[in-house]
Amino acid sequence: MEIYMQKIGLIRDDTNPKNTSLNLDVDWFVEYTITDQDEVNFNIVLKSCQNFSLNFKVEGIVKLDIFEEFVQEEVSQVVFYHACNVLMDMISITRESVHILSENEYSNLGSEHIPNTLYN
Repeated sequence: MEIYMQKIGLIRDDTNPKNTSLNLDVDWFVEYTITDQDEVNFNIVLKSCQNFSLNFKVEGIVKLDIFEEFVQEEVSQVVFYHACNVLMDMISITRESVHILSENEYSNLGSEHIPNTLYN
């Protein structure tokens, strides 16, 4: 069996939690659509239940080997586990950050500083 996450979407609040640790209580469900004998499409949605508001959705495909049986409960656990990992990574990379750029740091990036070694 192979599980592919094809589309991932995250909608979160404009404000970020200010604490360093984040505990999420999520409500989740998975919907399956059997397309043929060896392929099942899925949509998993995770929604937060408490103060940090977010909606997270993953669309994907489960490809079964020949004569392999689709066991929804087992696949749901695997999909949920990996969706949670991706969700935590996305929360981490979309957190608020501040970068202060000084003039001296980037003063040598103009095109006049590129050596004359490029030819057509």
